[in-house]
Amino acid sequence: MKRMFGACWRLLLALTLVFTATAATAPGTAQAVDYPGGKRIYAVTIGGIHPDSTGNQSFARLAMYYFNGNGTVTESFWFWDWGIGYPHANIKPTSAGCVGKACEIHTSGGFQAGALTKSLNGTYTNDGTQVVITWDGGQTETWAVGKPTAKLSSIGLRSSSYGATVGQGYGSNAPHDTFVPLNKVPRHKYLGRQNSITYVVKTGKIETDTGTSIMDLTSTAWKQCNGDCLSAGLPVGSPEACSACKPGETRAIRYYLASEGGRKNYYEHHCTCLRATGSDCYDGGSHVKPQLQVIDDDGVLHGWVGVEASNRQAKRGTLGVHWHTDV
Repeated sequence: MKRMFGACWRLLLALTLVFTATAATAPGTAQAVDYPGGKRIYAVTIGGIHPDSTGNQSFARLAMYYFNGNGTVTESFWFWDWGIGYPHANIKPTSAGCVGKACEIHTSGGFQAGALTKSLNGTYTNDGTQVVITWDGGQTETWAVGKPTAKLSSIGLRSSSYGATVGQGYGSNAPHDTFVPLNKVPRHKYLGRQNSITYVVKTGKIETDTGTSIMDLTSTAWKQCNGDCLSAGLPVGSPEACSACKPGETRAIRYYLASEGGRKNYYEHHCTCLRATGSDCYDGGSHVKPQLQVIDDDGVLHGWVGVEASNRQAKRGTLGVHWHTDV
């Protein structure tokens, strides 16, 4: 009897080991307890840019994704809808030290300090090359996982169930409150892409656009205004830029990159010919672009993910998604 019990036990143990090994190595099996690309925290831009006559379904979202390693994920985000107007908001830093006056710097309404963020919870599966997120409301996102460097991973949107058409994120294992102050930002060329929807004043039509994009901080025109702001006045690089300038007016763009601490950065630019005569400041329809820093495991900055939410009025201005990195 003891020999029979021992044989049965050994057989049961062998079958259990075989089943466990098979389940662990089955090809195509999604592993829920893992981090996409081995990284826990991602800065993400995602949106739906829809080229219909009204753009009613277009939106942009800027977010931090927190993967918990146990198959659950949390998102903290800011959201802008094409059909809603978002008046520009002033931020604390000014252009003092860069222009004749301490001009106000602006961001998209809802991104200023103290503005409330939204949140989502969900679950995810990850097979090493693809992560699928299901939010608690049932909406799904599928992302391709990449590895730009050993210390930084990326996710690129493949599809969604709720109208998101473009998205990109970068993740690392650095703590979520890690950031690089503006006086330590590497003066690199940060390349990327942008997708946007714009109301064209001259034609009264809504147009969409997609293509390459750049933040070039290598120019000597960029100055450190103060601890919270970088700024540059750069000549226009294309005939389409500053098309509102009158004949004979100097075509140049004033850029601001500002921070109040943390991963949030405020990017703004406007055509200098649109300022009131004799003024260094401009309070018109500038381009305002909320951004989140892309940080690797060592706390090194590699660029930004961001949105443009310059739609101060519903269905006017520009709404878009973009990213710029040096990897």
